[in-house]
Amino acid sequence: MAVTVSILQTGSIRIRPSQLTQSATRPVVLRRMRMLFGDRDWTPLLPINAYLIEHPDGPILVDTGESPHATERGWTPRWHPFFRRCVDIHVGPDEGIGSLLARRGMAAADLRAVVLTHLHHDHADGLGDVVGPPVLLAREHWDAFRRPFRATLEGALPKHWPPGFRPEILRTTGGRLGPWAKTYPLTADGRVVAVPTPGHVPGHLSVVVFGDAATYLVGGDVTYAQELLDRELTDGVNTRPRLAIEQLRRIKAFAAQEPIVLLPAHDPGAATRLAAGETFRPSSLRERD
Repeated sequence: MAVTVSILQTGSIRIRPSQLTQSATRPVVLRRMRMLFGDRDWTPLLPINAYLIEHPDGPILVDTGESPHATERGWTPRWHPFFRRCVDIHVGPDEGIGSLLARRGMAAADLRAVVLTHLHHDHADGLGDVVGPPVLLAREHWDAFRRPFRATLEGALPKHWPPGFRPEILRTTGGRLGPWAKTYPLTADGRVVAVPTPGHVPGHLSVVVFGDAATYLVGGDVTYAQELLDRELTDGVNTRPRLAIEQLRRIKAFAAQEPIVLLPAHDPGAATRLAAGETFRPSSLRERD
């Protein structure tokens, strides 16, 4: 059986341009205030992508995307200015992760595991549709998001996680992979490996897949677009922008030695690159050509 990656798009979202990127030298409070109250523009509709990895050991789902219920009144907390002012969610009734899996003749029970890059609403709201397989998460991220009120403040919706939700904590038992000294092996053959990419949030993960047709990096929100990563521009509202930029540089270093198809969750170009097998060539590499 071939090792492949495919997109499951759970609707679309518009966000404030200042969430895409802002100056990393601007204080965190000012960056967040600009997004919440100073920015009146919207991005174009961006995809909300989860990714399905087909592997001989069984399929692995990376993120669960957004829920169709997100468009219903009361799904997001009205008291929270981020949900009230900064996201415009569009998910049809047949665009939830459960429906998308069913369209492929799959159910949650068929999944070997669900890997979450992080617990933000548009990456974890579909958890209720994939109850059964283990949900894998980095310890640093769970420690930061396990308390419901804090998680909600940071953009997650724990009230919609399955009852008694408790993820399985990944262990860094793998060796070096390019710029990453420690890794999280997800398959015994080493063809699917999670790597730490903190910065957007504590304990953020990305997943490297050594597929038959190409090597893929499923990046969650490590960046919102390949161009932003190449320019080393971090997202606009994280609390550790320097750490986030360090992850972008690590991915560029990895891409320079191992051609990768870069697959962030909200990059409008991800589907085209995946279909074409178009690999990311960092600008530093192009400058030497």
